[in-house]
Amino acid sequence: MPEKPAVEKQDPVVEKPAALPGLNDAPHLFFGKDGEVIAKWVVAGKLETKTFAKGKPVVLPAFAHLLGESLTVLEPKTPKWDWATPKKMLALSDVEGEYDSLLKFLRNNGVVDEKGRWAYGKGHFVGVGDMVDRGDQVTEVLWLFYRLSIEAAAAGGHVHFVIGNHEAMMMGGDVRYTHPRYTEVAKLMGISCHQLLGADTVIGRWLRTRNCIERIGDYAFVHAGLSPWVVGPKLEYEKVNQVVRKFLGVPPARFSDPRYYELCWGRSGPLWYRGYFAEHATEFGPTPSAAQFQKMLVDSGVKHVVVGHTKVPVVKTRFDGGLIPIDVPWTMPAHVRALVLNDGKVGLTDIEGTASALK
Repeated sequence: MPEKPAVEKQDPVVEKPAALPGLNDAPHLFFGKDGEVIAKWVVAGKLETKTFAKGKPVVLPAFAHLLGESLTVLEPKTPKWDWATPKKMLALSDVEGEYDSLLKFLRNNGVVDEKGRWAYGKGHFVGVGDMVDRGDQVTEVLWLFYRLSIEAAAAGGHVHFVIGNHEAMMMGGDVRYTHPRYTEVAKLMGISCHQLLGADTVIGRWLRTRNCIERIGDYAFVHAGLSPWVVGPKLEYEKVNQVVRKFLGVPPARFSDPRYYELCWGRSGPLWYRGYFAEHATEFGPTPSAAQFQKMLVDSGVKHVVVGHTKVPVVKTRFDGGLIPIDVPWTMPAHVRALVLNDGKVGLTDIEGTASALK
């Protein structure tokens, strides 16, 4: 059994310089031993800290656009994995720390208002994994998802954060693709880079409660894909989610059971599988036939599978509309498309809010 997952081949590993002048980073919230919340942030290369008593709101005006005017830290709850079809839904993937583009995308599509607050009512917003790594605004992206999840719930909507391989990698200590600024931030805090998403942090604890597969109406959302090994005769959503959640933050070398390793780190697991794409067939097994894919949909109880993880030049369906790959690089925001569902009608939208057909 290998001791770490395969290196991603689509982008080079970011080289890490010794230091970054003028370093700034938004707050990281840590839990103290008595339940207090310790806020740490970096301004012009200097570490700042402030402690808030257990149950008291965290108020950091300089970062109001990320946390709101104040943030009351609550113990996160594991979300459902099975949802009825909402009247409106927007799904995107693989933002990878491109916060400015994400915020513009959400504003122009009515998910947030001009102040970045939830404006989607009872709608559902889905992030299909890999919000972290590569980009230099990972902290901002994670706080946006966290805050919007609270605001959406209060409005009767929901934010779905589906775990991707890069969330698992960063939590598990594999920071090969994490931007160098976070290594420097962690040094100032006296911790290792992966501990920025540790189980003693507000965001890290929240991430450890998220699902890796969710079903919303006729759609299954999974970061990489559903291999025949994962689906089996019937996809056990809850069981797969429970296993992956249990081992988030566990380095791959510490896995003794090969079945758990494969679910969390293996090429046939939901965080890594690329077998739908012919160009990856050698590494990830044979590409399924149309009949095999349709059987997988039936065994999963859905009509469509929405995935990120594997870069595509444009968003278009495969397998007679059964597969919808939506990972267009956010380094090219004008090319990014999100999947949109409005009153049962499915389509695409771009960063300007312009609708187009899903082909």
